[in-house]
Amino acid sequence: MRRSSQAGFTLIEVMIASVTSMFVIMPALVFMFRSYDWYTSVESELMLNRKARLVFDLIGNGARASTNGNDNTPNLYGIRGRHVAPNGNSLRSNYKLQYASNNLTVTGDALATQTVTCTASATPLPDCGAGQTKTVTGWMGKNVLVNTSARVVAGRTIEVTITLTDPFQAQRADDPTSATQTYRTIYTLNRDTTDP
Repeated sequence: MRRSSQAGFTLIEVMIASVTSMFVIMPALVFMFRSYDWYTSVESELMLNRKARLVFDLIGNGARASTNGNDNTPNLYGIRGRHVAPNGNSLRSNYKLQYASNNLTVTGDALATQTVTCTASATPLPDCGAGQTKTVTGWMGKNVLVNTSARVVAGRTIEVTITLTDPFQAQRADDPTSATQTYRTIYTLNRDTTDP
């Protein structure tokens, strides 16, 4: 009586199947990891756009405080409600937005304090010098630039430029500059009387 042959694969067949599977799986893994990098980059850009809207809203329209200012109201007047443009250098503290008006101050979104070491000029933060250490508590990559001489109409319009940086993305991205965006807008000074 003849014995039936065993069912299964030979070693050669298993090796060929493994190599073929590797050629199919490797591009899929590369695509997956590149998709993850793309996702974090897009997520960072969306976050910066959202923060830019908040910053421009606060700077342009102002805010309300819990206490009263010089004019006995809780209003922090935005640029649209001011007579004179604010000083751009005073609109940031440790990379966090800080807006003052009517002897009141309001701050923008804050992060947990983190220390960033600059590896080169403008890397990973736009106002870094090589070897500097920065304490970061917000999204403001540079001081706000308030330009009262360009694009001025009758001395009533000003251009505001903000540079926002996602400090998390700036430290982990292959290209740290991708974590920084610059935004510009023009506001009109509508107040006819002196600012309180």
